[in-house]
Amino acid sequence: MTQASTHKSIYNGQPLTEAFDVFNQVSEQLSESYQRLEQQVERLGKELACANSEKIQYLSDKDELAAQLEALVEAIPGAVIVQDEQQRVVKLNACARLWLGDGLLGTDGSSIGATQPARDETPPLRLANGLTVVRSNTDLGVGRGYITLLSDITQQQELQCQLEHKNKLADMGQLSASLAHQLRTPLASALLYASQLNADTLDERHRSLFSNKLLKCLHQLNSRISDMLSYSHAGQWPKARLELNKFCQQLKESYQDKAVKFNTLEDSFESALAIHVSADALLGAVGNLIDNALEASDGEVVCCIEWVGGTSLVIKVVDQGMGITQQQQQRIFEPFYTNKINGTGLGLAVVSDVVNAHAGDIRCDSEFSIGTTMELTLPVVIADGIGDSNRRIKR
Repeated sequence: MTQASTHKSIYNGQPLTEAFDVFNQVSEQLSESYQRLEQQVERLGKELACANSEKIQYLSDKDELAAQLEALVEAIPGAVIVQDEQQRVVKLNACARLWLGDGLLGTDGSSIGATQPARDETPPLRLANGLTVVRSNTDLGVGRGYITLLSDITQQQELQCQLEHKNKLADMGQLSASLAHQLRTPLASALLYASQLNADTLDERHRSLFSNKLLKCLHQLNSRISDMLSYSHAGQWPKARLELNKFCQQLKESYQDKAVKFNTLEDSFESALAIHVSADALLGAVGNLIDNALEASDGEVVCCIEWVGGTSLVIKVVDQGMGITQQQQQRIFEPFYTNKINGTGLGLAVVSDVVNAHAGDIRCDSEFSIGTTMELTLPVVIADGIGDSNRRIKR
C-alpha cells in the first residue's frame, strides 16, 4: 500500500491503527534499505582500503626499484651522461662526476663527444685526467634526449701496446741476421770509399765522386738503423702541441733540394691552429712516403697537406711511378715485406705504426704504370685553448 492510498484511507475515516501499521511497514522497509546501504558502504570501504593498500605497495615497490636503479647507475664503472633534446647535460653519475667534474651540468654535451647517435663508429676520446675512453650514444626517444656512456679502455690499450711491443721484439730477432748482412754491404762499401779518399794520388774529380758514394752508403746505413729503431718503438712516441705552419715548414726544408712540390695552403691555416703529435715520428713517416715516391718516380712528387672538417689533418703523397699491384697493396704495411733488393721492409710498417699512434688511417691508391697516392688522415688538429679532453687519440 502506498503512502498516498494510506492518507486517503485516513481521510475516509479509516481507523488510526491501520495508519500506524502502514507507518511501521514503511519504517521496516527504510530500515532494511539502510542496513543494505551500510553493508554496501562497508564492502566498498574494504575494497577501497584494499585498493589503496595495493597502490601504496605498488608505489613503494616502484620507489624502491627506482632507488635500486639509481644506485646501479651510480655504481656503473663508466661515465653515464644524460642530456636533453637540446644536448644540455642534465644528469651525471658518480663516475662521470669524477672524470669530468660537476661543472659539466647544464653545458653542451658535444664538448666531450656526447652527441646524437651516429651511424659511423666514433673514435676513442682522451680525457684531461689521462684516461682513454670509448663512448656510445643512445636516443631516449622523441623529446626525451640522449644518454652517453663513456667506458675506460686505458688499461686495455696499454696491454695491447705491451703485446705489440713483445711481438715486435720477437720480429726483431728474426730480422737480425738479415739486417746484419744488409748493414755489412753498405758498410764495406763505405770503408772502401773512405780508404780511397786517403790516397795522395787521387784527383779532385775522383775525390768528389768517392765522397758522394761514401755519403750515399752512410745514408743507407742510417736509414736501415732508423727503421729498426722506429719499429722497436712500439708506437710509444711522446706527443706535444705543434703549430701546423711550423710542421709544414719543417717538412719543406727537409726536401728543398729535391723534386717535391708542396701544396700546403698555409694561408688558410689560422695562426692558432695546432696539431697534437710526435713531431719527429710524423715528420719521419711523411718523409718515408716522400722518399719512396722519389725512388719510384722520375718525375715530380706532390705532397698535399689539408685541414679537413676542422678536426683532421690529411696528408697525401702522389707520384707518377710504375705503381704497385693489388696483391702488393695488401701487404705493403706488413713488417719485413719489401719489393726492394736492399730494403728492410720496415719503412711502411713504421709509417703504419705512427699513423695508428695518432688515431689515424692510412690508405694506398695505386694504378700500375700510372702512379701511387698514399693518404694519411690524422684526427690531431686542435684549436688554441682547447684542453686534452677534446683530443681524439686511439691506437
